[in-house]
Amino acid sequence: MDVTESTEQIDDSLYSRQRYVLGDNAMKKMAHSHILLVGFGGLGVEIAKNVTLAGVKSLTVQDHRKCAVSDLSTQYFIREKDVAAGKSRVEAGVPRLAELNPNVNVLSVSEPFGKRESSWSFLSQYKCVVLTEVSYDVQIEVDEFCRTQCPPIPVISGDVKGLFAVGFCDFGPNFEVLDTNGEEAREVFVCNITKENPGVVTVYDARPHGLESGDSVQFRELDGMTQLNNQIRQITVSPPTSSLLETQLSSQTTEGEA
Repeated sequence: MDVTESTEQIDDSLYSRQRYVLGDNAMKKMAHSHILLVGFGGLGVEIAKNVTLAGVKSLTVQDHRKCAVSDLSTQYFIREKDVAAGKSRVEAGVPRLAELNPNVNVLSVSEPFGKRESSWSFLSQYKCVVLTEVSYDVQIEVDEFCRTQCPPIPVISGDVKGLFAVGFCDFGPNFEVLDTNGEEAREVFVCNITKENPGVVTVYDARPHGLESGDSVQFRELDGMTQLNNQIRQITVSPPTSSLLETQLSSQTTEGEA
């Protein structure tokens, strides 16, 4: 990534769409992040590809395994000649991975993953640790170490076994998930809000809101009742297209978004 400490410039020729989705703050944080990925098989190579294209500061890929015939069906950076030559996964695949984004420093480690001098302290240099093809006992040890750091080091582990997959994330003891269903936020257009308390919010019939009682909404770009803009309020739904909103405001509005 074309980033300097002083100007923090983001290369739009590489990251324009990603910058629009994530925002500048997230992009700048990634630009200074060092990531460790353990395991360079079918799952690991997909993670490595995405992380490299995202534009982190550096990515270290660690895997001691030799290229195998089975890798040819899942690890798209490994060739038949790599298997015949007895190369390790990282020896064969990391140079090809690095070609995806020359602005990311892609490193390889071909040693077995484990403690160094009876300690996991070497993990402190990383912003995030991603584990694949790692035993359950090692996952527990790594997570316990990373969780005790200040700030905690996020740990993501996952594996794929045929048609089955498993994933685990630990972003620290203070990380809170507020999303109840994992669905993307809905956007509906407001037609009218009454002056009563609670006020009745009416949306356009052509755009069913799909909201439920107890949901929270944030209003934007309201005309008239501008005091509600950028505020988050809990609603009670009156089917099919109206919502009751408790508010102390008493201005009238005709258009806007919620």
